[in-house]
Amino acid sequence: MARAKRLIRCYRCGKTLQTTDIAQPGYIKEDLLSEISVHDRILYCQECYDEMIKLNNSKLDLTVGDEINSILDRAVNTDAEIIYVVNLFSFNGTLPNDVAEKIKHLHVLVVGTKIDLFNTKKDIAPRLIEWLTERFNEYEIYPEHVRVTGKNDKYSATDFVRFADEYREGRDVYIIGDIGSGKTSLINKALTGYTNNSIWSITRTTLPGCSQQVLTIPLSNSSFIYEVPGFALSHSVVSCVEKEVAKQISPKKEVKVTKKSLKSGECLMIGNIASYHLYSGVDTPVTIYTAESVESKVIPSYRYEPTFNRNKDKKEIRPVSEKLSHFMDFDLFEYDMENDGLSHDIAIEGLGWISFIGKGQIFYVYLPHLSALRESRSKIE
Repeated sequence: MARAKRLIRCYRCGKTLQTTDIAQPGYIKEDLLSEISVHDRILYCQECYDEMIKLNNSKLDLTVGDEINSILDRAVNTDAEIIYVVNLFSFNGTLPNDVAEKIKHLHVLVVGTKIDLFNTKKDIAPRLIEWLTERFNEYEIYPEHVRVTGKNDKYSATDFVRFADEYREGRDVYIIGDIGSGKTSLINKALTGYTNNSIWSITRTTLPGCSQQVLTIPLSNSSFIYEVPGFALSHSVVSCVEKEVAKQISPKKEVKVTKKSLKSGECLMIGNIASYHLYSGVDTPVTIYTAESVESKVIPSYRYEPTFNRNKDKKEIRPVSEKLSHFMDFDLFEYDMENDGLSHDIAIEGLGWISFIGKGQIFYVYLPHLSALRESRSKIE
């Protein structure tokens, strides 16, 4: 009688795993496949693993395209000042590699926007400034100054103009950031306190090598502020879901802070968008930071798949994206946490993050395919 042998497939691409030919689909190192616990683990072929690990690295393989690079080349050639604007909610510390490489030798200022989305009863600005500095330092970018701001703070239009002018020493200023970072709102606010003492007018200019028009604001007869077009959100969850769902996961008012507890073998579902599984470790209180309309629920991990499938129709845990309906629509990462007693975040770009104390836990995290995941010391402690 013929004997059946269970074949093990890559969890992401579905190809049968094999150890004999690195050039063929499904290759995995032999020691990984021969482990006694292999049937209890989720495995990836080498090709999928190599692609996915880029998304779990502080230096994502993320680029912005030829046109923006052309503008930044101009900034480099003129030794310009860079004001890098980031959305404090959705930014998880990943920068486009080509942008980081170009600006790391320039004069860089960083502005974190939308601090008004956070509870301001506690002064969180110092920690946010420290956290932003840490993230940029990882790219060998050492900002001359870091500020955080929001629509309800005391950071006036005149302050921003002075901020841009104080450090530039006669240089041009290029304001850059992701789509939705808040840079346009920041500039519009600044213009209410702006006085033009030059011979030039505020205009929109098409710079060499770029088909998009760039807002150009004169600072003097020989220097200008340029607003660079926003970088595409190619590794944010907002680009993985429908527009309506993207609106639901992007906070319009104060970020919702939810506290739950995970036991080993339980998972935290964030709608059907993502889930955090405590694979092993001590009972772990987690603090969840999401938009106000995003719901979460703790369930046993063994019930994750049937709950996910039922939720696609019943919509018991919102939001629900029709684009995320199969395990192939997700990537899965494992985090083996330090036992350091410090507060850590695991953040999904554009969706939010969980915060917890590192005590040697192992977490599995499911998130939409090609969206960016990041672990770091906590943004808010």
